[in-house]
Amino acid sequence: MGLDSVELVMAFEEVFQISISDQEAERMRTPRDVIDCITAKLDAKVGCPAVVIRAKEETAWVQLTHALQSLGVMDGEVGRDQKLDDVFADRSSRQQRWRQLKEQLDVKAWPRLRWFGLSTDFPSNLKTLGDLSEWMSHHHLLRLTEDERQALTQGDIALLVKHIILDQLGLQEEKYGEDKKFIEDLGLD
Repeated sequence: MGLDSVELVMAFEEVFQISISDQEAERMRTPRDVIDCITAKLDAKVGCPAVVIRAKEETAWVQLTHALQSLGVMDGEVGRDQKLDDVFADRSSRQQRWRQLKEQLDVKAWPRLRWFGLSTDFPSNLKTLGDLSEWMSHHHLLRLTEDERQALTQGDIALLVKHIILDQLGLQEEKYGEDKKFIEDLGLD
């Protein structure tokens, strides 16, 4: 297994609070293999939609909108489809406002802005407030309580696995598929 593979397995173990043996990891050739393995380890409900993670996503959305309004970045109605480029339109203060939002949310990790010449851009996987809210829910609210972990459904696991893979491999969502092979299709070493 290459370094990317090891880091990916470690991320699954950390988020789901499980242990994955080397033999199990070697059998994981697709995201679906990972989902099936974790579903079995957690004895999760099979065939059920994401419930726990959707609730966490809604919590992240509420936190994000309150923080934006507290900072005066957004007045009035805030929509998930609003583009981050429009919300933070002033490029000269974008980095400062972005940092203020992180502080207002009181989070440890936060997506880094990309530098292009004298301006900053958002990471390519974050185009809208909805994208940012999803990112928050999968990075900061991943600290599952024992009750939440026990309540995970196969749908929750599939959603978390997807976001871990997208984040760890730096993939765009449209390149992801549960039946895609890690090495051949997703570029894992």
